[in-house]
Formats: sequence, C-alpha cells, structure tokens
Amino acid sequence: MNRIITIIFAALVAAVSTMAQSNKVEGETFIWEGGLTAGLNTDGWAIEGGVAYFPIQYLGLKLDIGVAGEIKEMGDWHFGDDDDDYYYDEPDDYTDRFKFRVAMALRSPRLFSWKSQNLDFYLFAEPGLVLSPGASGSKRAKTSCLDLKCGINMQIDRAVMSLGYGVSDFSLYSGWPVSHYGLPVNVDHTTHTVFAGISYKF
Repeated sequence: MNRIITIIFAALVAAVSTMAQSNKVEGETFIWEGGLTAGLNTDGWAIEGGVAYFPIQYLGLKLDIGVAGEIKEMGDWHFGDDDDDYYYDEPDDYTDRFKFRVAMALRSPRLFSWKSQNLDFYLFAEPGLVLSPGASGSKRAKTSCLDLKCGINMQIDRAVMSLGYGVSDFSLYSGWPVSHYGLPVNVDHTTHTVFAGISYKF
C-alpha cells in the first residue's frame, strides 16, 4: 500500500513539475481535443462540452459551455399520459444555470500502459474560472467563480476517457432563485463534483 501511495505521489509531483502529456499518436501530433463531460455535484447535475487547444505539447487552454441544474423527481419527468391535466398544471420550478468555463489544461507524463488493451493512463488538472449568469429568478447571483478539476485519463489511440473530481465556489442557488426543494441555508457554498467524460484528439 505504501508503495502505491508513493507511486501516486511521485506521479502528481511529475504532473505539476513537467505539465506534460504527449499528444502524439502513431507518430502524429494532435493539438486539439474536443469532448463532453457529465457529472453529479452538491446541488444536482452538470453537463459540459468544449474544446482544448495545446499550443505547447504539455500545456493547453480549455473552453467549455454547459448547464448545471437540480435533479428532477421521477414523477416530474412527464413520461406517458400526455392527456393527464396534472402535467399541464404543474409549474416547472427546478433551478438551472448556464456555465461558461475557461481553464488551463495540464497533463502528466504517461503513468503506465495496459499493453493487452492498448490503453495509456495519465493524470490531469484543470484550474480555471466559471462565468455564469444567475438562474431564472435570482438576484445579484455570483457570476464569476473559481473552479478546479482533476482526475485520470485513459487513452486508446485518439479517444480519451476521463474520471475526475471537481471543486468550485460556483453554486446553483447563488442569488436565491426559485427551486423545487427549497433553498439551502447557505446559497454561496463550495460545490463538489464527480464526473466522467469522453473526448477525441484531432
């Protein structure tokens, strides 16, 4: 166990010091990467899509556009029974917010390869900034928030799968909007996120 912890720590140090992940696949260099991520967080769910540009092989800039929102109750998904007046009378009072995110994209050297599956593993970190208008009905919502994502990439050829964790001072309920469940006592809180993503190098 100590050996595993040491290896992980050494890989993190290498990631910070070198900021390096090779964009080379079969002799070609790819400086663009486009993808989609989806996750669950303190307030509900989030989906983001975007593109990353690596002018330097080991360091890039990433831009994402997405939406964060509350998780609806099963009965409010409006499946079937379109003739049921209940669905037409019920107001849709779930909160959601548009997000624009700009971040620095740091990639580690390759940690190890799973030769039989042609998989390479890398660490990543993405410190950045979220810009967002408030949710519908909010007043003076916080529109500029710090954001950090980190995790592990699994790369096969040009396809990249990611698992990660994020922390931010972005809050779905900032500005006291109308919400389905009622607002938390502290509307400007730290938001924690777990997410998965897929992207493609080009």
